Amino acid sequence: IIPDFELPTYEGLEIKSATTDASEEEITTMLNQILDQRAEYNVVEKSAGKGDYVRCSYEGKIGDDLIAQLAPDAPIYGSQSSTWEEAGSVDSPGVSAVVEALVGLSAGDEKEIIFDFANDFKIQALSGKSATYYIKVEEVREKILPELNDDFFKSIQVKDVVELRQQLSQNISSQKKQQNFQAERQQITDQLNQAVDLALPQSGIESETETILRDFMQRNIQQGTQIEDLDAQKEALHASAYKAAEDRLKSRIILSKIAEKENIKIENEDFSQVIMNEAMQTGQKPEKLVKELRKDQDRINKMRTDILLSKAMDLLIEKSVQANTDTAD
Repeated sequence: IIPDFELPTYEGLEIKSATTDASEEEITTMLNQILDQRAEYNVVEKSAGKGDYVRCSYEGKIGDDLIAQLAPDAPIYGSQSSTWEEAGSVDSPGVSAVVEALVGLSAGDEKEIIFDFANDFKIQALSGKSATYYIKVEEVREKILPELNDDFFKSIQVKDVVELRQQLSQNISSQKKQQNFQAERQQITDQLNQAVDLALPQSGIESETETILRDFMQRNIQQGTQIEDLDAQKEALHASAYKAAEDRLKSRIILSKIAEKENIKIENEDFSQVIMNEAMQTGQKPEKLVKELRKDQDRINKMRTDILLSKAMDLLIEKSVQANTDTAD
Protein backbone atom coordinates (compact mmCIF):
# COMPACT_ATOMS: atom_id res chain seq x y z
CA ILE A 1 0.00 0.00 0.00
CA ILE A 2 1.45 3.34 -1.07
CA PRO A 3 0.59 6.25 1.27
CA ASP A 4 -0.65 9.46 -0.33
CA PHE A 5 1.91 12.21 -0.80
CA GLU A 6 2.23 15.60 -2.43
CA LEU A 7 4.13 15.81 -5.67
CA PRO A 8 7.04 18.25 -5.62
CA THR A 9 7.55 20.87 -8.31
CA TYR A 10 8.77 18.82 -11.24
CA GLU A 11 8.82 21.36 -14.04
CA GLY A 12 11.98 23.37 -14.55
CA LEU A 13 14.33 21.01 -12.70
CA GLU A 14 17.95 21.94 -13.37
CA ILE A 15 20.23 19.43 -15.05
CA LYS A 16 23.86 19.56 -16.14
CA SER A 17 25.18 17.95 -19.30
CA ALA A 18 28.72 17.48 -20.55
CA THR A 19 29.74 18.50 -24.05
CA THR A 20 29.30 15.75 -26.62
CA ASP A 21 31.99 17.02 -28.98
CA ALA A 22 35.02 14.75 -29.46
CA SER A 23 38.37 16.42 -28.89
CA GLU A 24 41.38 15.71 -31.10
CA GLU A 25 43.10 14.18 -28.07
CA GLU A 26 40.19 11.77 -27.50
CA ILE A 27 40.17 10.79 -31.17
CA THR A 28 43.91 10.12 -31.08
CA THR A 29 43.55 8.05 -27.91
CA MET A 30 40.87 5.87 -29.52
CA LEU A 31 42.97 5.53 -32.67
CA ASN A 32 45.93 4.37 -30.58
CA GLN A 33 43.70 1.80 -28.89
CA ILE A 34 42.75 0.39 -32.30
CA LEU A 35 46.40 0.24 -33.30
CA ASP A 36 47.29 -1.49 -30.02
CA GLN A 37 44.60 -4.12 -30.62
CA ARG A 38 46.12 -4.90 -34.02
CA ALA A 39 49.76 -4.74 -32.95
CA GLU A 40 52.18 -7.61 -33.51
CA TYR A 41 54.65 -8.72 -30.85
CA ASN A 42 57.91 -9.99 -32.30
CA VAL A 43 60.68 -11.73 -30.36
CA VAL A 44 63.74 -9.46 -30.23
CA GLU A 45 67.30 -9.76 -28.95
CA LYS A 46 67.35 -6.38 -27.27
CA SER A 47 66.45 -4.78 -23.98
CA ALA A 48 62.79 -4.16 -23.32
CA GLY A 49 61.42 -0.71 -24.03
CA LYS A 50 58.28 0.78 -22.53
CA GLY A 51 55.28 -0.96 -24.08
CA ASP A 52 57.17 -4.13 -25.02
CA TYR A 53 55.93 -7.41 -23.57
CA VAL A 54 58.24 -9.43 -21.36
CA ARG A 55 57.93 -13.04 -20.26
CA CYS A 56 59.50 -13.25 -16.85
CA SER A 57 59.43 -14.85 -13.43
CA TYR A 58 59.65 -13.16 -10.05
CA GLU A 59 59.62 -14.01 -6.36
CA GLY A 60 59.01 -11.64 -3.48
CA LYS A 61 60.24 -11.78 0.09
CA ILE A 62 59.81 -9.71 3.21
CA GLY A 63 62.93 -10.41 5.18
CA ASP A 64 63.34 -14.18 5.02
CA ASP A 65 59.61 -14.82 4.57
CA LEU A 66 58.15 -15.60 1.15
CA ILE A 67 55.27 -13.28 0.23
CA ALA A 68 53.63 -16.29 -1.39
CA GLN A 69 53.27 -17.74 2.11
CA LEU A 70 52.37 -14.46 3.82
CA ALA A 71 49.60 -13.73 1.28
CA PRO A 72 48.65 -17.08 -0.31
CA ASP A 73 45.37 -15.68 -1.69
CA ALA A 74 47.17 -13.00 -3.71
CA PRO A 75 49.79 -14.85 -5.81
CA ILE A 76 50.29 -11.83 -8.09
CA TYR A 77 52.17 -10.16 -5.21
CA GLY A 78 54.07 -13.28 -4.20
CA SER A 79 55.65 -15.21 -7.02
CA GLN A 80 55.07 -15.97 -10.68
CA SER A 81 56.95 -18.78 -12.40
CA SER A 82 56.12 -17.47 -15.88
CA THR A 83 54.06 -14.38 -16.64
CA TRP A 84 53.72 -11.78 -19.39
CA GLU A 85 54.08 -8.16 -18.32
CA GLU A 86 53.96 -4.91 -20.30
CA ALA A 87 57.21 -3.16 -19.47
CA GLY A 88 56.70 0.23 -17.86
CA SER A 89 52.90 0.03 -17.86
CA VAL A 90 51.16 2.31 -15.37
CA ASP A 91 47.98 0.22 -15.57
CA SER A 92 49.48 -3.10 -14.51
CA PRO A 93 47.44 -4.87 -11.79
CA GLY A 94 50.55 -6.47 -10.32
CA VAL A 95 53.66 -5.17 -8.57
CA SER A 96 54.36 -1.80 -10.16
CA ALA A 97 58.06 -1.88 -9.25
CA VAL A 98 58.51 -5.17 -11.10
CA VAL A 99 56.81 -3.83 -14.21
CA GLU A 100 58.93 -0.66 -14.12
CA ALA A 101 62.14 -2.64 -13.56
CA LEU A 102 61.58 -4.65 -16.77
CA VAL A 103 62.39 -1.59 -18.90
CA GLY A 104 66.00 -1.99 -20.03
CA LEU A 105 66.25 -5.72 -19.28
CA SER A 106 67.00 -8.38 -21.92
CA ALA A 107 66.34 -12.12 -22.13
CA GLY A 108 68.49 -13.90 -19.51
CA ASP A 109 68.89 -10.79 -17.33
CA GLU A 110 68.23 -10.97 -13.60
CA LYS A 111 67.53 -8.10 -11.23
CA GLU A 112 66.78 -7.52 -7.56
CA ILE A 113 64.55 -4.60 -6.56
CA ILE A 114 63.00 -3.16 -3.42
CA PHE A 115 59.30 -2.30 -3.22
CA ASP A 116 57.60 -0.59 -0.29
CA PHE A 117 53.94 -1.46 0.22
CA ALA A 118 51.75 1.48 1.30
CA ASN A 119 50.64 1.66 4.92
CA ASP A 120 47.02 1.36 3.81
CA PHE A 121 47.68 -1.50 1.36
CA LYS A 122 44.62 -3.75 1.01
CA ILE A 123 46.46 -6.91 2.17
CA GLN A 124 47.11 -6.61 5.91
CA ALA A 125 50.14 -8.92 5.92
CA LEU A 126 51.92 -6.69 3.39
CA SER A 127 50.82 -3.17 4.36
CA GLY A 128 53.69 -0.93 5.38
CA LYS A 129 56.28 -3.62 4.65
CA SER A 130 59.40 -3.41 2.48
CA ALA A 131 59.72 -6.30 0.02
CA THR A 132 62.56 -7.60 -2.10
CA TYR A 133 61.72 -9.00 -5.53
CA TYR A 134 64.01 -11.23 -7.60
CA ILE A 135 63.25 -10.97 -11.33
CA LYS A 136 64.44 -13.12 -14.22
CA VAL A 137 63.65 -12.25 -17.84
CA GLU A 138 62.94 -15.12 -20.23
CA GLU A 139 61.86 -13.37 -23.43
CA VAL A 140 61.26 -9.89 -24.85
CA ARG A 141 58.70 -9.15 -27.54
CA GLU A 142 58.69 -5.78 -29.25
CA LYS A 143 55.33 -4.20 -29.97
CA ILE A 144 55.01 -3.35 -33.68
CA LEU A 145 52.06 -1.12 -34.49
CA PRO A 146 50.39 -1.47 -37.91
CA GLU A 147 51.17 1.19 -40.49
CA LEU A 148 48.45 3.61 -41.49
CA ASN A 149 48.43 2.47 -45.10
CA ASP A 150 45.84 1.37 -47.68
CA ASP A 151 45.82 -2.23 -46.42
CA PHE A 152 45.09 -1.06 -42.88
CA PHE A 153 42.31 1.31 -43.97
CA LYS A 154 40.77 -1.41 -46.12
CA SER A 155 40.76 -3.82 -43.18
CA ILE A 156 38.61 -1.45 -41.13
CA GLN A 157 36.53 -0.30 -44.11
CA VAL A 158 37.53 3.36 -44.35
CA LYS A 159 39.11 5.31 -47.20
CA ASP A 160 41.89 7.09 -45.33
CA VAL A 161 42.96 8.52 -41.99
CA VAL A 162 40.65 11.52 -42.41
CA GLU A 163 37.60 9.29 -42.75
CA LEU A 164 38.82 7.11 -39.88
CA ARG A 165 39.16 10.08 -37.54
CA GLN A 166 35.70 11.32 -38.59
CA GLN A 167 34.25 7.91 -37.80
CA LEU A 168 35.99 7.83 -34.41
CA SER A 169 34.71 11.34 -33.68
CA GLN A 170 31.15 10.19 -34.35
CA ASN A 171 31.62 7.13 -32.12
CA ILE A 172 32.96 9.22 -29.24
CA SER A 173 30.14 11.74 -29.64
CA SER A 174 27.54 8.93 -29.55
CA GLN A 175 29.10 7.54 -26.37
CA LYS A 176 28.97 10.96 -24.72
CA LYS A 177 25.34 11.44 -25.73
CA GLN A 178 24.47 8.11 -24.12
CA GLN A 179 26.37 9.12 -20.98
CA ASN A 180 24.41 12.39 -20.89
CA PHE A 181 21.17 10.46 -21.40
CA GLN A 182 21.88 8.40 -18.27
CA ALA A 183 23.33 11.29 -16.24
CA GLU A 184 20.40 13.62 -16.91
CA ARG A 185 17.89 11.01 -15.79
CA GLN A 186 19.89 10.27 -12.67
CA GLN A 187 19.94 13.97 -11.79
CA ILE A 188 16.15 14.19 -12.20
CA THR A 189 15.72 11.04 -10.09
CA ASP A 190 17.94 12.39 -7.31
CA GLN A 191 16.07 15.69 -7.18
CA LEU A 192 12.66 13.99 -7.04
CA ASN A 193 13.77 11.59 -4.30
CA GLN A 194 15.23 14.39 -2.20
CA ALA A 195 12.03 16.44 -2.50
CA VAL A 196 9.64 13.72 -1.32
CA ASP A 197 9.39 12.13 2.13
CA LEU A 198 7.69 8.82 1.52
CA ALA A 199 7.28 5.65 3.60
CA LEU A 200 8.07 2.81 1.23
CA PRO A 201 6.41 -0.61 1.45
CA GLN A 202 8.88 -3.17 2.83
CA SER A 203 7.71 -5.85 0.42
CA GLY A 204 8.50 -3.55 -2.52
CA ILE A 205 12.00 -2.79 -1.22
CA GLU A 206 12.75 -6.48 -0.73
CA SER A 207 11.50 -7.34 -4.23
CA GLU A 208 13.64 -4.58 -5.80
CA THR A 209 16.64 -5.67 -3.72
CA GLU A 210 16.36 -9.23 -5.01
CA THR A 211 16.10 -7.99 -8.60
CA ILE A 212 19.16 -5.74 -8.27
CA LEU A 213 21.22 -8.49 -6.62
CA ARG A 214 20.20 -11.08 -9.23
CA ASP A 215 21.11 -8.76 -12.11
CA PHE A 216 24.43 -7.87 -10.47
CA MET A 217 25.33 -11.52 -9.89
CA GLN A 218 24.44 -12.53 -13.45
CA ARG A 219 26.52 -9.70 -14.98
CA ASN A 220 29.57 -10.45 -12.86
CA ILE A 221 29.43 -14.22 -13.42
CA GLN A 222 29.17 -13.61 -17.19
CA GLN A 223 32.27 -11.41 -16.91
CA GLY A 224 34.20 -14.21 -15.20
CA THR A 225 33.85 -13.34 -11.51
CA GLN A 226 33.92 -16.41 -9.26
CA ILE A 227 30.82 -17.13 -7.18
CA GLU A 228 33.06 -17.61 -4.13
CA ASP A 229 34.34 -14.03 -4.50
CA LEU A 230 30.78 -12.70 -4.67
CA ASP A 231 29.74 -14.75 -1.64
CA ALA A 232 32.60 -13.22 0.33
CA GLN A 233 31.06 -9.77 -0.26
CA LYS A 234 27.51 -10.94 0.41
CA GLU A 235 26.69 -8.57 3.28
CA ALA A 236 28.17 -5.48 1.61
CA LEU A 237 26.46 -6.29 -1.70
CA HIS A 238 23.09 -6.73 0.00
CA ALA A 239 23.43 -3.43 1.88
CA SER A 240 24.31 -1.62 -1.35
CA ALA A 241 21.46 -3.30 -3.25
CA TYR A 242 19.00 -2.45 -0.47
CA LYS A 243 19.88 1.27 -0.65
CA ALA A 244 19.64 1.22 -4.47
CA ALA A 245 16.28 -0.57 -4.17
CA GLU A 246 14.91 2.16 -1.90
CA ASP A 247 15.97 4.88 -4.34
CA ARG A 248 14.65 3.00 -7.38
CA LEU A 249 11.28 2.16 -5.80
CA LYS A 250 10.81 5.70 -4.53
CA SER A 251 11.52 7.26 -7.92
CA ARG A 252 9.19 4.78 -9.67
CA ILE A 253 6.35 5.69 -7.30
CA ILE A 254 6.89 9.42 -7.86
CA LEU A 255 7.13 9.01 -11.65
CA SER A 256 3.95 6.92 -11.66
CA LYS A 257 2.07 9.70 -9.89
CA ILE A 258 3.47 12.29 -12.32
CA ALA A 259 2.38 10.10 -15.25
CA GLU A 260 -1.11 9.91 -13.75
CA LYS A 261 -1.31 13.66 -13.18
CA GLU A 262 -0.04 14.43 -16.69
CA ASN A 263 -2.44 11.85 -18.16
CA ILE A 264 0.39 10.11 -20.02
CA LYS A 265 -0.88 7.35 -22.28
CA ILE A 266 0.80 4.31 -23.78
CA GLU A 267 0.34 3.98 -27.54
CA ASN A 268 0.79 0.93 -29.76
CA GLU A 269 3.82 2.64 -31.26
CA ASP A 270 5.47 2.64 -27.81
CA PHE A 271 5.13 -1.13 -27.52
CA SER A 272 6.34 -1.60 -31.09
CA GLN A 273 9.48 0.46 -30.43
CA VAL A 274 10.32 -1.45 -27.24
CA ILE A 275 9.79 -4.79 -28.96
CA MET A 276 11.99 -3.78 -31.90
CA ASN A 277 14.75 -2.61 -29.54
CA GLU A 278 14.64 -5.82 -27.50
CA ALA A 279 14.60 -7.94 -30.66
CA MET A 280 17.73 -6.16 -31.93
CA GLN A 281 19.52 -6.57 -28.60
CA THR A 282 18.70 -10.28 -28.27
CA GLY A 283 18.97 -11.18 -31.95
CA GLN A 284 15.40 -12.44 -32.05
CA LYS A 285 12.83 -11.90 -34.75
CA PRO A 286 10.19 -9.35 -33.61
CA GLU A 287 7.31 -11.68 -34.47
CA LYS A 288 8.81 -14.44 -32.30
CA LEU A 289 9.18 -12.03 -29.40
CA VAL A 290 5.54 -10.94 -29.78
CA LYS A 291 4.41 -14.58 -29.56
CA GLU A 292 6.43 -15.03 -26.36
CA LEU A 293 4.93 -11.88 -24.84
CA ARG A 294 1.37 -13.01 -25.52
CA LYS A 295 2.00 -15.99 -23.25
CA ASP A 296 3.49 -13.91 -20.40
CA GLN A 297 1.11 -11.32 -18.92
CA ASP A 298 3.53 -10.42 -16.11
CA ARG A 299 6.17 -9.50 -18.69
CA ILE A 300 3.65 -7.39 -20.61
CA ASN A 301 2.64 -5.59 -17.40
CA LYS A 302 6.28 -4.86 -16.58
CA MET A 303 6.87 -3.58 -20.09
CA ARG A 304 3.79 -1.35 -19.79
CA THR A 305 5.04 0.09 -16.51
CA ASP A 306 8.56 0.68 -17.85
CA ILE A 307 7.16 2.50 -20.90
CA LEU A 308 4.96 4.69 -18.73
CA LEU A 309 7.79 5.65 -16.39
CA SER A 310 10.13 6.26 -19.32
CA LYS A 311 7.62 8.61 -20.94
CA ALA A 312 7.18 10.45 -17.64
CA MET A 313 10.96 10.88 -17.36
CA ASP A 314 11.11 12.10 -20.98
CA LEU A 315 8.52 14.74 -20.07
CA LEU A 316 10.59 15.92 -17.09
CA ILE A 317 13.71 16.13 -19.25
CA GLU A 318 11.74 18.12 -21.81
CA LYS A 319 10.56 20.53 -19.09
CA SER A 320 13.98 20.76 -17.39
CA VAL A 321 16.37 23.69 -17.46
CA GLN A 322 19.92 23.24 -18.68
CA ALA A 323 22.53 24.52 -16.24
CA ASN A 324 25.12 26.90 -17.64
CA THR A 325 28.14 24.56 -17.45
CA ASP A 326 30.31 22.48 -19.77
CA THR A 327 30.71 19.51 -17.45
CA ALA A 328 28.40 17.34 -15.42
CA ASP A 329 29.23 16.82 -11.76
